[in-house]
Amino acid sequence: MMEKATKPDKTRQLSQEQMNALEHLLQGRSDRATAEAVGVSRQTVSEWRNHDPLFIAELNRQRSELWNEARERLKSLANRALDVVEQQLGSGDPKAALAASKYILQGTKLLGDTDLPINGPMTPEAVILERLRGEARKELIAKEPAKPRHLLEFDPLREMNEVYFENKVEDLAKSRLKKAMAEAGLS
Repeated sequence: MMEKATKPDKTRQLSQEQMNALEHLLQGRSDRATAEAVGVSRQTVSEWRNHDPLFIAELNRQRSELWNEARERLKSLANRALDVVEQQLGSGDPKAALAASKYILQGTKLLGDTDLPINGPMTPEAVILERLRGEARKELIAKEPAKPRHLLEFDPLREMNEVYFENKVEDLAKSRLKKAMAEAGLS
């Protein structure tokens, strides 16, 4: 029995240079330093970072993964650190207790700030769709300029029109998605 030949994957993949660039960017290096390390121009790195949907999505995905790992590690360390702060708080030494109290107050603020939003779409399709929404919004606004609106005015008809407008934006963006994916080599 002959095995069926598999079709080659038509989806574009990141190059080795792009994978290497991701590592450098995730370490916080600049476009220039990344370009030098990878052996491409700064403009190339900038182009990947700002205009290549596959690269942008992978960078966002890996950033999110790194942040989640760091957040889990921070939670683990926070318990151990709180034990030390608690010992200082009950030590009988007013200076140590005051310092411990400051750490507790700072810590509650810090722990509240650990739920940062993801910095962007994490799939090439979502990157392209976000760009297409912006283009569609500009195109539709150019066709039909907005009328002035008073800040304290509530107009149910206007609210419905805004929902209708956003639906038109979404429909227009989605209608162009397949072509844009193909143009980006991501069919």
